[in-house]
Amino acid sequence: MKNLIRRLRKLEGRLTDATGLLPHPDAWFAFWEDKLDRSMNGEDVDMTGFTLAVIDRIVEAGGREQRARAG
Repeated sequence: MKNLIRRLRKLEGRLTDATGLLPHPDAWFAFWEDKLDRSMNGEDVDMTGFTLAVIDRIVEAGGREQRARAG
């Protein structure tokens, strides 16, 4: 499974999305986090191109918040 995830991330890293942004810079993450937030608030948002990297970053940020509260 780790090999599959590694290969998928490598492929994602070669892509640009419809915004023209390259994956992984802060602006790219901010773009997708905003779209996800709007989608979760009930807006009809096109999530085509959403990647595992965005999900990983959101999970990582949530973990940091939990550690900070517990700290």
